[in-house]
Amino acid sequence: MRHNYSFLILFAILTLLPGPNVLFGQDKKATLEQTKKKLEEEINLTNQLLEETKKTKNLSLNELTILQSKIRQRENLIATLRKQIENTENKLQRTEKELKKTEDELTSLRKEYARMIAFAYKNRNGLNKLMFLFAADDFNQAYRRLKYLQQYSALRQSQISRMSAAQQQLASQKKQLEDERTEKTTLFESERKQQIILSNEKTQVDQTVRKISLQEKQLQKELRQKEQDALKLQRQIEAIIADEIKKASERKGEKTAATPDKLMNLTPEELRLSNSITQNRGKLPWPVERGVISSRFGQQPHPVLKKVTINNNGIDIATPKGSDARAVFEGVVVSVNKITPTNNAVIIRHGDYFTVYSNLEKVFVKRGDQIATKQLLGSIHTDKIDGKTEIHFEIWQGRTLLNPSLWLAD
Repeated sequence: MRHNYSFLILFAILTLLPGPNVLFGQDKKATLEQTKKKLEEEINLTNQLLEETKKTKNLSLNELTILQSKIRQRENLIATLRKQIENTENKLQRTEKELKKTEDELTSLRKEYARMIAFAYKNRNGLNKLMFLFAADDFNQAYRRLKYLQQYSALRQSQISRMSAAQQQLASQKKQLEDERTEKTTLFESERKQQIILSNEKTQVDQTVRKISLQEKQLQKELRQKEQDALKLQRQIEAIIADEIKKASERKGEKTAATPDKLMNLTPEELRLSNSITQNRGKLPWPVERGVISSRFGQQPHPVLKKVTINNNGIDIATPKGSDARAVFEGVVVSVNKITPTNNAVIIRHGDYFTVYSNLEKVFVKRGDQIATKQLLGSIHTDKIDGKTEIHFEIWQGRTLLNPSLWLAD
């Protein structure tokens, strides 16, 4: 009897504790809400960039690029809302099952308590209890019968407590169910509104593409200039990296020049930097405080010109006017070069890694400076024609180009 009584108490406590599915659901909800908030902030920033572009009153490729970025963000937001709806639906199903389980348990408790009351009513006469004790064969049996009566009384009190707890849990689950249904309705409405906005934005992009297509000659001219600037920057970077490899080889005491594919000989401090930046892959701060990626890494179709492919050695990040570039990791400045009169590039070495910050109008650092993470490097140039404020950012490991998007924090 004592074992059964202890089990009932333990069971009553466990039924009041949240299960692992509930805790997992709460974590998933928080993650999705955080993602949704981040996407909404990105869309707000993109709208700000779009307004700055429109101030020039010149329809430009930059405006189209920002619009396309906003569409990607909107699609991601809708996908997140759908995940939230799915998560809420799963929670609803779990809550409905838990509600049914609690209702069944409460019904069972009430039936069990009714039997206890009926038994107590039949044996309500104190004389019956005394006779039950005195009818024992010996003292030990009488003692056990006394403990039984005491435990039976305690069990009745426990049953009342369990019924009360079950009733409270039932009320809480009903409230939770109502809240989740309201949340699901709200999310459905948010998704519907976002779909309407997305449809309007896609129409706006189509109209912009048609208008900009009329400027094909100008677009081709801009593309050729951008390709020339990118090639000039690439050659400078390759020359600087080759020079750094040569210096490292000479420091090591090697007589022959380093071969093109040779790894750099690193000092203990440079090796520490290399290992440290490697460990921070996917966690590096952005080279601007606020921004959205306007052009991604690698080959991609031109947004307007048909059958034209553009290649990006890094990523381009659109940012508000007046923004400054900042270092993504500690290191040393190995180069400050002028690409055009308004486009300066800063290259920082981090062991055998190099980061490149281009399209800076003013530069705040010089060659040989030791740089800290997030230290400001220079002000980003704003194009007076299309109002674009954009930084070009690259990451190299030795002579190998890397995709910066995989290294920056989400």
